[in-house]
Amino acid sequence: MNNTKNIYLIAMMFLAFLLYVEWQKDYGQQATETTEQTTQQSLIPSSENTAVNTPSSLNEDVPQLSQPFAGSDTPKINQAQQKTDIITELETPLLKLKFSAKGAAMVYAELKQYPVEKGSSENVVLFDYQKNHFSAESGLVSEQATFSHNAVFTAVNSGGQLSSGEQQLMFKAETAQGTVVKTYTVKADSYAIELKQEVLNNTNSDWLMTEYNQLKRNNPWMGKDAGFTDPSRYSFKGAAYFDSEDGYEKLTFEDMAEESVKTTLTADAWVGMVQHYFMAALVPQADQIEVQTEYKNATNTPYLIRYLTPQKEVKAGGKQSFSSTLVVGPKLQKELPAINKGLDLTVDYGVFTAIAKPLFWVLDKIHGVVGNWGWSIIFLTILIKLMFFKLSEAQFKSMAKMRKLQPRITTLKERYKDDKQKFNQEMMGLYQKEKVNPMGGCLPILVQIPVFIALYWVLLESVELRQAPFMLWLQDLSSPDPYFILPAINAAAMIMTQRLSPTPGMDPMQQKIMKFMPVAFSVMFAFFQSGLVLYWAVNSVLSLAQQWFITKRIDAQDSATA
Repeated sequence: MNNTKNIYLIAMMFLAFLLYVEWQKDYGQQATETTEQTTQQSLIPSSENTAVNTPSSLNEDVPQLSQPFAGSDTPKINQAQQKTDIITELETPLLKLKFSAKGAAMVYAELKQYPVEKGSSENVVLFDYQKNHFSAESGLVSEQATFSHNAVFTAVNSGGQLSSGEQQLMFKAETAQGTVVKTYTVKADSYAIELKQEVLNNTNSDWLMTEYNQLKRNNPWMGKDAGFTDPSRYSFKGAAYFDSEDGYEKLTFEDMAEESVKTTLTADAWVGMVQHYFMAALVPQADQIEVQTEYKNATNTPYLIRYLTPQKEVKAGGKQSFSSTLVVGPKLQKELPAINKGLDLTVDYGVFTAIAKPLFWVLDKIHGVVGNWGWSIIFLTILIKLMFFKLSEAQFKSMAKMRKLQPRITTLKERYKDDKQKFNQEMMGLYQKEKVNPMGGCLPILVQIPVFIALYWVLLESVELRQAPFMLWLQDLSSPDPYFILPAINAAAMIMTQRLSPTPGMDPMQQKIMKFMPVAFSVMFAFFQSGLVLYWAVNSVLSLAQQWFITKRIDAQDSATA
């Protein structure tokens, strides 16, 4: 099989893969444990303070228990406070954060290291109270008292600028029944923010109290068909949760709208909202949690995922604390596993994860040496080429032998032009006599196709390569080549490869189609990320050089033995 046919095979398989991804996005099923939403509230029986409250209906998204709050004294909120008053701001080298009086919630999170577009002064904002499209809320509930995300807090200390180390931000809410203090610990060099909720019981009765944390957001992609050049087109968007026992589960926004989920997670559990390049996750400090999802139609943030922790006893006159971690930021593969197990799975390489993760690991190690992602891709391409060198050598040797047989095959074609079956029999007999395997070029290509697609996902999903510059005109490897130079280089390499490649048995129409392939590939690659086209162009040039060298060496050997 000639090299041009191999390239055609890659194109068809890659396009088939893209169709499969699109089909999965539209029709794929998620295997999750689901429950229908009910109007009745439930309470899992408790034993030794290890049970979990799992109400399913909501009042302003606050988990409610099966019995009315006995003597509940939840702080009331007037209309002005309902509109989210900012009481504290804190800025680090990585984040710009704002906190509201309502619930002492983090309502604004700007990622200072990630511009919306290359060179833009506007940064990516995940949480934004003004646009009201994404928020994180927390609170404490029991049958006797509740301190929800609707309670009004005051700031105990101020924010400001944090250039190094860490800073604690404290907020307090008081009622006749008790006091709750929320403390955020923000580190200058981390996207992980620790939250501690400490409650003081001022009553004469003991409480069994549950902590809840929840993420709510809208679906800004609904009704918008991403363009072919949009790198987020095939990325997962929706809710996710994880524990060490059941692994990583995803829920698209469509899944969440169709039915709710209620499930119990154990070790290393977390819940989150995921999108292309970025994510928000809630990590509890508890051995067991109850995870719930809700769909609240006709609201600004209809998609909700929360967890509830096991009940803890709060003695009369005593204190109790609940701790968790809020992760808001980019999906950095080095940092996420250090925060909690499984968070790095939000970098979703799909079915090619087993290949893509090692590829990124090697790419990242190379980047640690050369300091440039473009050169890292080039060196990775060379390493992959070296890894498959023997397979490629066998392929090009087979092609060189077929090229020598080209005149004899042309003669056979003329002789049996009216009997295609006889021509094929004679041609295969000639291959057998000369010990040439016409399929010898297939194996290297078939082996490299998964590598190519895995690298496609690496370049698509890895935020580390987002807006990464290479050199000269290539200042963003995650977007298409602005001047189409790499597609043109690849097309030139393909044309030169065609001239070295034999085309036995190919009719004039097939030959015209194959000659059109460089143009077709150039058009297709014009829409791909320049990082991926850089890999393929370098691979094409290296393959051309290798084929030329092997062909010349075989021709020289034949001349010497003639």
